[in-house]
Amino acid sequence: MSTDEKVIVLGASPERWRFGNKAVRCYRDAGYRVFPVHPTATAVEGFAVHRTIADVPEDVALLLLYVKPAIGLQCIEAAPARGVRRVILNPGASSAQLVARIEALGMEPVETCAIVALGRSPAEFPD
Repeated sequence: MSTDEKVIVLGASPERWRFGNKAVRCYRDAGYRVFPVHPTATAVEGFAVHRTIADVPEDVALLLLYVKPAIGLQCIEAAPARGVRRVILNPGASSAQLVARIEALGMEPVETCAIVALGRSPAEFPD
């Protein structure tokens, strides 16, 4: 499968057992251009890491959240300026306040597992 789609993974991790890492691999394998975001990591699965959403150098329509809701609330404000239209809130990343803020910013919140949304299973991406 090949796509011109791009995705930001907020909470991407260099630790392969973390779901943020599995999502990077899943979306890469599906042909997406992946932009990992993490405050301290320098690389995730061969991709250079951006410190914040605002640091991503291109507009990206899809944002995957792999962070606690409080962190998501701190970071989500930068998403509309990056062209984000849809935000996937993975298990553990959602709260009513965060969903309301995403909607208020004009984006579509989707509460699901981003890996399952591509028809895959996290178990397919070994630690």
